[in-house]
Amino acid sequence: MAPTTTLPTSSRHATPSSLRIAPTTRRRSTPWIALGLLLVLGSALAFGVVSSRLGDRQAVLAIAREVPAGQVLSVGDLATVNVTVDPGLRPVPASERPSVVGRPAAVPLMPGTLLTPADLGAPALLGPDQAVVALALKVGHFPPALTPGAQVMIADTGAAETAAPSDGSSTALADTPLASSATVVEVDQPADDTQDTTVVSVRVPASTAARLAAAGAADRVALVLLPSKS
Repeated sequence: MAPTTTLPTSSRHATPSSLRIAPTTRRRSTPWIALGLLLVLGSALAFGVVSSRLGDRQAVLAIAREVPAGQVLSVGDLATVNVTVDPGLRPVPASERPSVVGRPAAVPLMPGTLLTPADLGAPALLGPDQAVVALALKVGHFPPALTPGAQVMIADTGAAETAAPSDGSSTALADTPLASSATVVEVDQPADDTQDTTVVSVRVPASTAARLAAAGAADRVALVLLPSKS
């Protein structure tokens, strides 16, 4: 009987079960992970700062239209805006609007700018031909939204009851206002509900002051709001 020879098995004829693939090792980039964490923390911090600043907004006065230096500020010259206040700017709070109206501009004021105390001149003094008259007015004799600086016409409500002149002239006092234009200086609201009059002080030409005071004392005065001067 011939001897049996055993041939070595070639790797090309290896069974599939004998083949194993070594798993690849995933590399973790630690610097990129740290950078991502820093970006997330930085974004959260920035959001918190912005949110806190938005919560600190305050109502302040801004210029609504161009105002030359020396011109007296009127209600229409001012607007109220809500902004985050810079401590170094010191804008005028919106609550001080009544005290600002009627004061002259110390410098030219441009629309869209915030009003600061340095922009305001000293309160205007009365000229030699001007006078201030205080009028005690009941509800219905003046606009409810009347504020200092407003322009008004002062009508004589008792003029229609005045008898016609004896000379036959057709003068109608009802069509002749006590003052065609006056500036409201101050509005003094009643202290409590027991008082039904509001004292409104107006600046008028001195030549009409006596007549206006007499009509006011006789409760014959009503104020008509006029458009603000541009």
